[in-house]
Amino acid sequence: MVAASLWGSDLGLLVILAVCFVAVFLIGTMLVGSSVRKKREMSLARRLGRGRRRDEEAPEAGGESSRWVPSQLADVGQRFAVATGFSASLDERLERAGMPMLSGEFITMIVLAAIAGAVFGGLVLPNIIFALVVAVVFALIPYFWLVRALSKRQNALNDQLADTLSVLASSLRAGYSFLQALDTVSKEIGEPSDHEFQRVVAEIRLGRPIDDALIAMATRIGSDDLKWAVIAINVQRQVGGNLAEVLDIVANTVRERAYIRRQIKVLSAEGRYSIIILTALPILLLLYQAIVNPDYVKLLFTTDLGLVMLVVGVSLIGAGVFWMTRLVKIDV
Repeated sequence: MVAASLWGSDLGLLVILAVCFVAVFLIGTMLVGSSVRKKREMSLARRLGRGRRRDEEAPEAGGESSRWVPSQLADVGQRFAVATGFSASLDERLERAGMPMLSGEFITMIVLAAIAGAVFGGLVLPNIIFALVVAVVFALIPYFWLVRALSKRQNALNDQLADTLSVLASSLRAGYSFLQALDTVSKEIGEPSDHEFQRVVAEIRLGRPIDDALIAMATRIGSDDLKWAVIAINVQRQVGGNLAEVLDIVANTVRERAYIRRQIKVLSAEGRYSIIILTALPILLLLYQAIVNPDYVKLLFTTDLGLVMLVVGVSLIGAGVFWMTRLVKIDV
């Protein structure tokens, strides 16, 4: 009764509006900060990989803060990530996805999304269980964003790999050394491959062995095609022979695999979109019913039978998504 009176009072509405304002402000700060961090990373990559003069890069680097979130919140999120033991793995996934943030900032984003979801759920239907369910759904949004960014970047790298190997082979035929050929690739190939090869060139110039730098890049990207290409390059460099010819063969193989991969993607498009629609439809209908007819939806969260139905429904949706995902996922 106390909770219900609080939600319905002017004080409760004022608190909800204040939390909404803070959440929107912090999310806006994160979005604005992303462009600043990306500019600084590109400036650093160019400085190390291409050797431009310091005075040419100084205006780009600037002195602005690159934080997505306020430093205090990011530090709290970072300490939580370290304490739970998944800071390193999360940082690796964020780096592979090309997202300009640290694990602490990402965890802070999840917490802010959960708070925004709880506030939104409380405004739609004054029920603690419903607010928690909406908070969980909102908290999953940054995770799905990370998964989508990771998949999109890996696909872009795979699509550019054949052209990258061809440019590398052409540079070797032109008489360049292997390091010079890598530097040429970093300048000729567009995003996101150029950033990765700029980093490899910078690491080699700083003293890291070529084999280790290439293996680290392949591990960081997580592409099987690139791993095989790196293995072929390292073996050929050790045993000798025509490396350009080997790169041409690997490039043709990568092109054929990419062609098959695109065919599978087209044929499985209906299944993938079915997963999205069938998963989002119950959630959107629940939110719609909560807005237009809250008393009807409230029974799901205030009665034992409603809670059982809710748990069973979520479990069935999760099982369906799992099986449909396995059906449309085909390894090449």
